[in-house]
Amino acid sequence: MTLRRVVLCAILIVLAVVVEVTVLAPLDFPGATPSLVLVTVAALAFAFGPVTGSACGFAAGLLIDLAPPATGTLGISALILTVVGYALGRVFDSDSRPLVVTTLLTAAAAALAILAGAVLGGLLGNPRIVWGDVPVMILTGALYAAILSLPLVPLVRRIARTFVPEAFPR
Repeated sequence: MTLRRVVLCAILIVLAVVVEVTVLAPLDFPGATPSLVLVTVAALAFAFGPVTGSACGFAAGLLIDLAPPATGTLGISALILTVVGYALGRVFDSDSRPLVVTTLLTAAAAALAILAGAVLGGLLGNPRIVWGDVPVMILTGALYAAILSLPLVPLVRRIARTFVPEAFPR
């Protein structure tokens, strides 16, 4: 990865973590809290591919796991977001696909990430997992991710093209 790409990814990930932890988490959303970090990782994976997507997913997941109030098992979010970043980066180049496809893929990734987090948390004995709430959290998490991805994926793509033009051959 070039230095410009690393700097851009770091800025976007830190900004997403700070906004999610300080602004979105305290708000009382029905169901799940919107995962701005997951959508940012998805947008970076769509823009730069699987290697950058997985690296950004790992860094973002580790920051989320360490951000206060860090009550879960360290590494679960890092593992899940690494897989999400790699998988979405492998799917395709987001320039050649309609926005509705990237939105649906981001929503599906959010739903699977919530399910994976619940399963891993349950296997590791997290007492905060309430299995009756998981279906509602999956649906609302996917809906919030779809809504957030509509403006965020094109915006990150535009910023990436401007800040790291060598990554986008003409």
